[in-house]
Amino acid sequence: MSSTYRVLCLSHDPAIVIERDWHRPEGAEEAVAAGIDGHPHCDLAIGRFSYPLVEVGCPPTRHQPAKPPCHHGGTYWVDSNWLRLLAAGYQTTDPLVEAAVKKARAECWPWKQLLRLRDELGLQLRETP
Repeated sequence: MSSTYRVLCLSHDPAIVIERDWHRPEGAEEAVAAGIDGHPHCDLAIGRFSYPLVEVGCPPTRHQPAKPPCHHGGTYWVDSNWLRLLAAGYQTTDPLVEAAVKKARAECWPWKQLLRLRDELGLQLRETP
């Protein structure tokens, strides 16, 4: 099954899916690097859709106009199921799960970004973790 890649703007709540399709991740990565019209200072990600969303990529830090807290030289891809688990972990009150979330490599996916991706991830989330 082929996938479609689209840019996601995480500066909006909920996230906006930019309605332009690429059939390879490099096309979406190049678009983020060149800048997305109407989103010059926004926090951008790339979604891989095989409907539903199956993976999310955080583009290289140097191409991120919003300057997120993560630092990587290439697109960092994460399975959408992992993001759903991370979102559940952010919402827990269990101290062991809270500790595991803090240890998880989640610099690209703080609570604020996951909350904004709730529609694409199909989540019912509380406003505060």
